[in-house]
Amino acid sequence: MMSSESDSVNVCIKCKGARLLCGKSQCPILMKNSILKSTLTIDPKEIKSNQNIFGASPPAVFVGHVGYPRVNIGPLLPIGEYAVEKNTGFLDSPESWFGKPLEEIVKYRSGMVRSNFSIGVRYQDNIDKILGDLNRTNRKMLESTQELTMASNSVDTEAKLSHIRVSMRYDSSSAPNGPSGRAEKIDVIDNVKVLKPVDKVISDKDLKSSEAIYGYLYKSDDISTTSMQRLLSAGLLGVKKNRRLVPTRWAITAVDTIISKSVAKSIKHYPSIDKYYTFTNDYLDNHFIILFMPGPWAFEMNEHWHSESIWNQDIFGLYPTNIAEPVIVNDYELENGRKKYADNITGAYYAARKEIVEFLSKSRRQSRAIVFREIRGGYILPLGVWVIRETVRQALQNGWKGSNVIQHESLKDALQVINNRFKVPLKHWLKASKLVPYSKTQKRLDFWLKN
Repeated sequence: MMSSESDSVNVCIKCKGARLLCGKSQCPILMKNSILKSTLTIDPKEIKSNQNIFGASPPAVFVGHVGYPRVNIGPLLPIGEYAVEKNTGFLDSPESWFGKPLEEIVKYRSGMVRSNFSIGVRYQDNIDKILGDLNRTNRKMLESTQELTMASNSVDTEAKLSHIRVSMRYDSSSAPNGPSGRAEKIDVIDNVKVLKPVDKVISDKDLKSSEAIYGYLYKSDDISTTSMQRLLSAGLLGVKKNRRLVPTRWAITAVDTIISKSVAKSIKHYPSIDKYYTFTNDYLDNHFIILFMPGPWAFEMNEHWHSESIWNQDIFGLYPTNIAEPVIVNDYELENGRKKYADNITGAYYAARKEIVEFLSKSRRQSRAIVFREIRGGYILPLGVWVIRETVRQALQNGWKGSNVIQHESLKDALQVINNRFKVPLKHWLKASKLVPYSKTQKRLDFWLKN
């Protein structure tokens, strides 16, 4: 999907710190940002090693991916000014963050300390031949973490932590994480309130995780996408013998994928729209244009990271990215979906696709849809794919007649919105797109009926 030129000179844009395509042991861009104490909104002197942390977890849990299949897992507990809060749900609720400034999001995330303990992802095995014994202490901490993850309320939790590290960690898929420490004990103090659909899917040991997510959790108005991601990540979903811990970044994309694939199947039975529409929205210097075109379901996402943005910059030892022609990365699918992972856009592709198919399903229509995303210099830190999911959701929330929507008679007219709103000229977006030329050459049934 990408040219050989873009593969050779824009490795950071394609990788986004996730796959270490540059060959380095750690992403130099994320490492640079992770040690910026200026983004930490608490005084590091207030955090001491070997201390007890007590507070109401949102609830929130984080599962790392480094060292897989042995991973670090643990709940996030409030510190500083948030330690006295009883309802801390806002600290781990991307669904409520849209419109908030970047500094406030960082403040939320730096206001929690991540407790870590190491355990094999196949935690149900008493003895893992590869990973060794699962000791009693770690198993008890896992049980506490899983109990907390089930909760629909903020849960008073106490953890004894050692070797606390004061820093901020940023990731292209998940929300930032603040200080972290090695957990020696984790105890849930509060009563945990569990919603009926959550209790159902956890108790049913014969239910596949995809069925649990789409068949039960998704259909409950009280359960957020973030809650589903937590449950999957904590190893609480799926057939009993297959249950395992899932790194948070993988769980986020998995939930978006399961929901969007399932909903996409239903919209294929709806009639197509008969006009062209553009929806626009901006957030944190992320600029979106969503184009809906007549025709059967198809989806595409295109991204351009400006030269002053976090991923499109020169890093010593890597290929330079300062080239004359702007690079736009692309992933797409036609009527039958896609089988390979969208490794150019990565998790953002599935986050955007989820919101698009949900919108079409509620409208009882199908169409071809293209998301154009232009990321400029104001987006100085990666905050996770929730930025894409929530910005697209907000763009679509007022339907086909919203104030941010324009109806067009032709594709040519619709594409002019890119010229009007984006810094990168239209010709570069058209060069990158696969769905625009496909739509121009693929004749619809009504064309033949009219002629």
